[in-house]
Amino acid sequence: MSEIKALTGNEAIAYGVRLARPKVIAAYPITPQTTIVETLANFVADGSLKAQFVESEGEHGAIFTVMSAALTGVRVFTGTSSQGFAYGYEAIAYIPGRRLPVVMAVANRPISSPGKAVECDHSDTMSGRDLGWIQLYVESNQEALDTIIQAYRIAEDQKVLLPVMVCIDGFYITHTTEMVQIPEQADVDKFIPPYEPKHVILDPANPMALSGGGTSDENMGYEFLKNEAVIRTGDVIKQANDEYAAMSGRKYGNGLVEKLYCDDAEIVLVTMGSMSGNARLTVEQLRAEGKKVGLVRVRSFRPFPKDDFLALGKKVKVIAVVDRSVSRGAGEGPCVTEIKSALYNVEGEKARVIGFIAGLHSAEILTTDFRYMADKALKTAATGQVTGEIEWIPNFEITTKNPVPVKHDKLLYPGTTACPGCGMALVVRKVVEAFGQNTVLVENIGCGAWNAAQGMGSITGIGLAAFPSMPLPSGSACATGISLGLKEKGQEDTKVVLIGGDGSLGDIGFTALSGAAERNSDFLCVTEDNEAYANTGIQRSGATPQYAWTTTTPVGEAEKGKSTPRKDMPLIIAAHRVPYVATASLAYMDDFMKKLAKARQMRGFRYIHVYTPCPTSWRFPPEKMIQVSRLGVTTGIFTLYEIEDGKLTITVKPEKFKPVGDYLKLQGRFSHLTDEDIEKIQHDVDIAQAQMYDWEKSGLSLPVASG
Repeated sequence: MSEIKALTGNEAIAYGVRLARPKVIAAYPITPQTTIVETLANFVADGSLKAQFVESEGEHGAIFTVMSAALTGVRVFTGTSSQGFAYGYEAIAYIPGRRLPVVMAVANRPISSPGKAVECDHSDTMSGRDLGWIQLYVESNQEALDTIIQAYRIAEDQKVLLPVMVCIDGFYITHTTEMVQIPEQADVDKFIPPYEPKHVILDPANPMALSGGGTSDENMGYEFLKNEAVIRTGDVIKQANDEYAAMSGRKYGNGLVEKLYCDDAEIVLVTMGSMSGNARLTVEQLRAEGKKVGLVRVRSFRPFPKDDFLALGKKVKVIAVVDRSVSRGAGEGPCVTEIKSALYNVEGEKARVIGFIAGLHSAEILTTDFRYMADKALKTAATGQVTGEIEWIPNFEITTKNPVPVKHDKLLYPGTTACPGCGMALVVRKVVEAFGQNTVLVENIGCGAWNAAQGMGSITGIGLAAFPSMPLPSGSACATGISLGLKEKGQEDTKVVLIGGDGSLGDIGFTALSGAAERNSDFLCVTEDNEAYANTGIQRSGATPQYAWTTTTPVGEAEKGKSTPRKDMPLIIAAHRVPYVATASLAYMDDFMKKLAKARQMRGFRYIHVYTPCPTSWRFPPEKMIQVSRLGVTTGIFTLYEIEDGKLTITVKPEKFKPVGDYLKLQGRFSHLTDEDIEKIQHDVDIAQAQMYDWEKSGLSLPVASG
């Protein structure tokens, strides 16, 4: 029998993916998608899902990973959202041309600006609506699970062979809980049998080289075929919907649209996604009042259900379309544009089309708003006159304010929004104290971005020039640009300091960081290393140590935490032969301040890696943060040193190293370790310390570049 469980929308997606049995999963943590891949990581760890799980360094790599895995003929899955969608755009655009049945869940969220844009609207997926992906938008957690399963059936159909996005509204669906019926594995196995590609597969037994393209005419022909496949997918979606209904008893309209009270309606509301619930309630109320109002929920935006709206446009008087995104410059939403286009050449009487822009950045769309929209449509139907073709809901006024300069009596004000025991605010405080007023502070988005009283750059948080909450990959590029701009303005004395986390600088932002180091860009980079993506929910980063538990390297029957050693960022940066590299610890503040003072006096690229234990992620009491920081040094886990012009100096030398167990046993993330595991870690640490001390004793510098 099928099982019924209380699941969030993200969990429902993950359960659907597990039922589909993908063999390769790759993703990068981003709110609000993250718990999808966390749940899948747990399935892999407990052995209930037999798959390769790749904790990617960013969405660009994650999506290319699953694309390439699909080329070998295996079923794949990935997920993303917002800025991650934008960062992976090259890969997203590339996949349809290879005709690969990749399935991707997208937790809908704005692409950034204004602010961090951690809300809900459809601007991320709508930016990719014309790339050749099938786009399915769901209304509920149950539909999320069901649609993931259907997505594989659709994508792998020989008449389609295109990737599918399953789009779920961020927070409204991703993070709310509903009762969800989980189908039997045997039933799903029949519905989507193992994927057996016939058109392309990388296999040495049957060698095939993938073409990089042809002539202009041939490439245009490929685009024609891709477009034809997208259009042809409409029938496959309907068939999959019918077959799934026969299996599960659940059906979503005809698969493309779901209609309510449309047979005798004078006007219809058109919605997509989670807003449809409030729209449905409103239509029920209006029907009870005798008003002939219907509802059409668009489930498939690509292919667009043109025929459904052609038929509808000949029956109703007004179609009122609610878009959760806007085509800037056109002044209307994508869905209203599609419906207008569908009806443009219809002869004779046809429906008037009016549009509403609503719900951007999670602005609430209430039943009263839908009632207002319906009333406007009914009035238009009665008069035949369209007053205000496109309207924004809610209505608001734009006011212009002239900012008043604020005089600051402090460089950094008391207060923090960080977790209890977090040392990141202390790092920022000491950097600001060391560098002073004539500084521009650049900060990557992440835990460190929340360490001032009301956010970095707030007038109540910091009293110097700041560029806060930069997208994860961009910090070093932004710091480079600011440094060069100040130089061109003759402000070379102004210091530029970049602060970011081990994930934002060492993983997704490493390309920009390496480039800045190689160019010897003139700024100080401070990495706050808490050995995880703590801000998005404690996922593994490249700096996460071996064996550590995180939400994407869980402990289970099949997996025992992170399987590989941590990335040694300071030595990697030192290999770029930059003027100055140092490590620091919050337990040795004098050492840290000396290194900041030295870096301030230097020009060129400087790098300080600050060991910043995280009570929340590492699972130890907040009051033990300094103790854990100190033990990291006194056990030899983290060595304090500086490399100046290629020469190593160890700056803090414990008289006698303590056993690594003293450090590991304080932290819940290592609670699964056996005595044998701890002995191995001790052995590795002893070797690493001996190598560092031998290097210092030798007096040798890093070799000079040969070319």
